[in-house]
Amino acid sequence: MSRSKHIPVNILSGFLGSGKTTLLRRLIHEVKDTRLGVIVNDMSELEVDGDLVRNPEGHNEKRGNFASIHAGSISGTQRAAFGEVLDAWRGRDDLDQVVIETSGSTHPWPMIQEIRERPEFSLDTFVTLIDAKAFMEDYGGRLLREAASPQSPLMSAQIQLANVILLTKTEKVIPQAIELMAQHLTALNPVATLYSVNYGRIKPQFLLGTGSFDMDRATQIAADWQHDDVGDAASYDLGSTVITDPRPLHPRRLWTLFRERLGAGIHRSKGFIWLPSRDRDVLLWNQAAGSIEMELMAYWKAALVTNPDGKLVPEEIAVLRDMLSGTNPDFGDRACELTVIGTERDRAIFVAELQTCFCTEDEVAAWQRGEVFDDPWPKTLLRM
Repeated sequence: MSRSKHIPVNILSGFLGSGKTTLLRRLIHEVKDTRLGVIVNDMSELEVDGDLVRNPEGHNEKRGNFASIHAGSISGTQRAAFGEVLDAWRGRDDLDQVVIETSGSTHPWPMIQEIRERPEFSLDTFVTLIDAKAFMEDYGGRLLREAASPQSPLMSAQIQLANVILLTKTEKVIPQAIELMAQHLTALNPVATLYSVNYGRIKPQFLLGTGSFDMDRATQIAADWQHDDVGDAASYDLGSTVITDPRPLHPRRLWTLFRERLGAGIHRSKGFIWLPSRDRDVLLWNQAAGSIEMELMAYWKAALVTNPDGKLVPEEIAVLRDMLSGTNPDFGDRACELTVIGTERDRAIFVAELQTCFCTEDEVAAWQRGEVFDDPWPKTLLRM
């Protein structure tokens, strides 16, 4: 009988909005010759990251090389679910490596313990991503251990246990800021290799299969922590609120809210939205700290069924109409699904204000009449 092989595990860690999903999707695209098992964790009930990574021709549950764990952190409330996935993947001969994208609220140590308890896996590389712009805005270059934020111990742990640190979105800060951050990161973790990256552009060999994670060092660091609450996101005053509404968001009110009323405690918001001014587009909403992006994800079936480009044959239109059966009579499959992640106080205030951004009955009627809406968002969007 042949012995089952040892599977290296690579972790993509980092605080909310640091660019983990972007990096993961790029890695999957660039390492086609490596059979990857992918685990995606999202603390929110709304499964955004899993939807972005899951691919019918690549990584998905049916092929057995993908698992999405949401509605909690794999170091906290979803730790058992994480262990179950690892158990199901023990001894797999069809996986060369495993890559885990953690939620921003994941404390690394409970996750590392789950991996260490299973000898069929070995922790190969622990990568921590840091949003350079958000880091400078939130901490001004100060050492995390000097900051009073409830999230500081979590970010500090993610940095201390890494053997690779990626400074992301560095194009948004001045070179001197990068030098300052590098000094402070080195003080927190003198052994990690530090890279500056934009849009996840880094050679996969720097992240996968490095064999550079030091379990003995990690164990020594973790010995100084209180382990009763390290896996609980609530101890860092982090929570999520999901908003689901079939109505469109008014583009001007949404712009004003995020540009003028975004509280410091709103660390992340993401999801899928639609605007009456762009009612054909499925828009991916992506906010991290003070950075806001909107990307074209796809097209709504309700828009395509009208065959605006004249490219669909009657049979294709019939299929779309059948798929739209039972959807909202006014909007079809259009809907907004957003998760807002942050502190309890700021989240409650911000979510209440976000609700006022949805179009009123009169505005929906104006959209149905084809009236023009004030839309300050960029006309040309990135396409996923």
